[in-house]
Amino acid sequence: MGCMNSKVPRQEMSVALAGIARSGKSTLSKQLRLIHLENPFSADELKNIKDIMKYNVFSGLSSLIRQISESEGLEFVQETENRSFAKEYATLTWEQFQEKLEELVPSIKTLWSDKGVRRYIAEFSIEDIERESQLEYVMTRIDDIADNSFIPNPVDCVRARQRTAGFSSIEFNTDYTNPPIHWKLFDLGGQRTERRKWQQILKGCKAVIFCVALDEFDRVSDEDDKLTFLDEAIKAFEDVASFLTEYDNSASLFLFLNKIDLFKMKLTKFKRTFKDEYNGGKDFDSAIKFITDKFLSRVDFEVKVKLTCAINKAQVSEVFRNVMEKIIVARLDKAGLVSLKNGIIRTNDRTEISTTEKSVQLID
Repeated sequence: MGCMNSKVPRQEMSVALAGIARSGKSTLSKQLRLIHLENPFSADELKNIKDIMKYNVFSGLSSLIRQISESEGLEFVQETENRSFAKEYATLTWEQFQEKLEELVPSIKTLWSDKGVRRYIAEFSIEDIERESQLEYVMTRIDDIADNSFIPNPVDCVRARQRTAGFSSIEFNTDYTNPPIHWKLFDLGGQRTERRKWQQILKGCKAVIFCVALDEFDRVSDEDDKLTFLDEAIKAFEDVASFLTEYDNSASLFLFLNKIDLFKMKLTKFKRTFKDEYNGGKDFDSAIKFITDKFLSRVDFEVKVKLTCAINKAQVSEVFRNVMEKIIVARLDKAGLVSLKNGIIRTNDRTEISTTEKSVQLID
């Protein structure tokens, strides 16, 4: 951490993570816990994450069996004993699953490795199942999840899937400045009923990071069957931008185009394209530009755009470091404490600092 300067009071920055449901806000928030906090999760939180992973197995495998049954028939499962187990598993309640998990594990693993099941996963899209349960990941952890002494590791904490209700917050210090800055990050619930509450949080924030799940560009919204998730995200983004303009136009706005890994797969493996006018084919850069333009056309002030993969800790750390630096410089610039020109910060004592440097010296 940087040395504290007694002449300069501690700087505080509040930032909101906004976006519609399943945009990856909570995953980003958990990564920031792991990056900036010495003890990122309490014992109770780790126990809850274990229960979430257990439910991810239960719900994900149930959905997979149902999808195979409805689309191809359970005869698609190659081995007779696996078909029998699939039928039995489909009748389990959550309570029964929890009670029997340890004895179910061998049969679950055998079903998961069935050649018919593997072929189905390879040939057909199970993106809805993955989106809700992270099934591919939690199945690699099934033995540990069934162990009563299991404690989730950092990757488990990030990959466990649960929707955010209301909002949560984390606080941490960073040494990008001298003295360090105290950050408060709000993770806002993304359902429409939750979005009505955003304004009370946004009023006190110096910046808003709006997250978008790129891979859901063609999916119909859960909350309005006349809109895609992309349409829904654009509308929510426009509402946030309008509020910032009306209430406090000094707040910085960032657009995080998230889940680039899944988006690339969708463009190639499943040959998905946009319903709107688009002639970029399967080219990733063309598709990103198309989506970016859709968002930026709704605002008349600067928005900084970042491509992110929330499950990639190193990339999240690098992106947030850059974002936090931009927030700091923007606030100092607006306060007249520094001037910013061509990527160079000039402080009142005539010191020049490149914005790509690792630290910024606050002045009194």
